[in-house]
Amino acid sequence: MLRIGTWGSAGSADFVACGWRDRDPGLSEPGIKLVFSAGGRLPEFPGLRTGTRVARGAEEIAAQFSRGMDIVLVEPGSCPAAPVMAAGMWHYGWTGGDLGALAGAAVTGLALAAQPGPCAAEICRDGRSSLDGHLTAAAVRAGLACRFPGGRYRTPQVTVPLESVCLSQEAPCRVLIATCAGVL
Repeated sequence: MLRIGTWGSAGSADFVACGWRDRDPGLSEPGIKLVFSAGGRLPEFPGLRTGTRVARGAEEIAAQFSRGMDIVLVEPGSCPAAPVMAAGMWHYGWTGGDLGALAGAAVTGLALAAQPGPCAAEICRDGRSSLDGHLTAAAVRAGLACRFPGGRYRTPQVTVPLESVCLSQEAPCRVLIATCAGVL
C-alpha cells in the first residue's frame, strides 16, 4: 500500500509518500519521499538525498525517486497531480500502459492538492484510493469539477474524463475514489 499526505503549508507542494517499493517477489525497498516546490523554503533533513535538478512532471519526479533521491524539487505551479502519479510510478512501477491506475492517481493528487489542511491518501496498485481528512465526497467532487475544463483533466501520461470519477463517503472523514477511466 502506498500512503501519501500533505500538510498544507503555504509556498510548497508539501507531498510526502511513504511505502514499500515492490521489486521482485519477496524483495521490497522501504522509502519516504518528499516533494517540494523549487524556490520555496526547504527544511533541512539530515541524511536525506535531495535531487539537484528541478523536476518537470510525474515522469521526472518518478525517475529521481528511482535513482534514490529522497527529496525532489518541482517547478512552482506544476501539475498538482504529478507528485501522486510519480509516487505510484516509483512505488508500483506504473508505466504508460497503466491508464486506469494513472487516472486514479491523477484524481487523488488533484483532490489532495485542493485540501486546505492536512490530508492523507492510501493508493492501491490499481489506482483506487481513499482520502482521510476533514472532507466530504460532495466537497471533493466540487473541488475536482473546477479543475476539469471541458469535462477532462489532461496530463502528459493520461486524460481523465470527469464522468469516470466515482466518489463515495465511507466514513465522516473518509472518501473513497473508485478506479477511474483513463485515455491517452
